Amino acid sequence: MRKTLIIFTAVVSVFSFTFTSEAEEKYGRFFAGAGLSYVTEQFDDGDLKDFPGNSSIDNSWGFNVFAGYWFHKHLAIEGNYDWYADFNGQAASNMNFDISIWTAMLDVRVFSPSLWQDRIFPYVRVGGGWMDVEIDAKTVNSDESDWAYNIGLGVDAFVAHQVSVGLDGTYVWGTGDVSDFNHMTFTLRAAYHF
Repeated sequence: MRKTLIIFTAVVSVFSFTFTSEAEEKYGRFFAGAGLSYVTEQFDDGDLKDFPGNSSIDNSWGFNVFAGYWFHKHLAIEGNYDWYADFNGQAASNMNFDISIWTAMLDVRVFSPSLWQDRIFPYVRVGGGWMDVEIDAKTVNSDESDWAYNIGLGVDAFVAHQVSVGLDGTYVWGTGDVSDFNHMTFTLRAAYHF
């Protein structure tokens, strides 16, 4: 019985060391990836100065590319570029218009302790950067850019030692010239960890 207990303890110790090593190897590495987004507009369309009155604007889709460095067990820094397909809109005067948006952000991600054998990592993200908005209509064309910020929640799940997939939800709000173009993005992402 004593010999069985010693062997069991040795096996558990070896496996525990292996899981701890995998957890440590997940940070201290660069990562890069891409994602597909669904974007819900939260535009202040009553204040879109070129289109007074009520207007309707469709939601859109987009893509995301990102790269970063996971430098601490609970912290990573990440650069994001988001491009969205045109938001199609119609003003009160039945005039159609399109709104094109892209953003470039630098975010900090704060990870919670990992779940399920160091494979699932929930996180909170916060960051800021630049937003560019272009409005195209028959009578008016406008191109504005200014600072923007974001905050969000997400989760990464490692499907292999160096490959993760994740789901990310972010609220983006603009300032100054782009303050009317707040939106939410829901992104399905995949990343490779070098």
